[in-house]
Amino acid sequence: MPSQAVAPPAAVVEPAVDVRVETAEPPVLRRRSVPTFGWRQIAIAAVVGAMLGAAVPAAFEASERSAATASVDGLRAVALDYLTAIAEGRAELASEVVPLESRGAVAPDAVLQAADRIEAFEVRLVHVDGDVGTAEVRYRVGGSDIFRTLQAERAGGTWRLMTSLAEVADLAYYDPITRVQIAGVPLGGEEPVLLYPGTYTIDIVSGPIFLTGGDVFVVDGDPLTPTVPYVTAGIVPQISDYATQLALVTIAACQVEPGCPVPAEARLEPAGEVYPMGMGTTMGSIDLSVPVTATVDGAPEWFEVRVRVVFDDDGVATEWLCGEPGEYGAELQPCAP
Repeated sequence: MPSQAVAPPAAVVEPAVDVRVETAEPPVLRRRSVPTFGWRQIAIAAVVGAMLGAAVPAAFEASERSAATASVDGLRAVALDYLTAIAEGRAELASEVVPLESRGAVAPDAVLQAADRIEAFEVRLVHVDGDVGTAEVRYRVGGSDIFRTLQAERAGGTWRLMTSLAEVADLAYYDPITRVQIAGVPLGGEEPVLLYPGTYTIDIVSGPIFLTGGDVFVVDGDPLTPTVPYVTAGIVPQISDYATQLALVTIAACQVEPGCPVPAEARLEPAGEVYPMGMGTTMGSIDLSVPVTATVDGAPEWFEVRVRVVFDDDGVATEWLCGEPGEYGAELQPCAP
């Protein structure tokens, strides 16, 4: 069998394929817009920050200043109220404002109201340190300007002065003075009397023989200048005039006697006020000193005659005894009529 030629298989041609690959674009990322600041905005922010930072301590400082001012004003008002109470004669109110530093009792309002009280008063300076402080005050009394420092303490938000301007008036007195009073209010006794600053006049008290009072003294409110009123006693005019008459008669009788210290040709005249020398050696009597001048050729010479007045329980003079001119130790004799 004849061989047959076998044809090679036909090549298979596949259709061309477009293998172009499209390159994928990356996704677009959107960025958030961030605001930008210029130098002006930055400068403004810095200034605002500085102002806010300074405002806090400034607020505290302003608050502290306000509290300090209120504290000073409060103490100033208390000190001014105290001076005003004294100037208006309200002693009892002044004693409520400031506790008393000395033992004793404050004289009632009537005594302070009868005085020439303080004037031109002021609170000059106030210093506060926490709950303690001082008030520097000035006032005028008795013709002088007085400066005092008043200590103060604060408790419960209220200021209270601790320095009192009331002073103890040493009104000790002796016979023949039996009482001392101002505006009709008796002063003295066992308990000390406290008086506020002012110029006081002791009442004139007239008895059967003695005349006391009329003396003026000043209380300045300063404990470094103690108040010691000087109370004097005089003789009522009826007794004084009669004692002077007896002294002139006694000297005239002496002038005609040999050895009399008063020249016979001397002219006699009263020389001043009759004043008490003290109580006599017996109860119910008082010794008086009667001054007399004896003038010769225009040259006066001073003599005193001692006169003792004896009086009964009612203060009525019952006997008069006289001494020799200038002789204080000699025995007294009944006065010449």
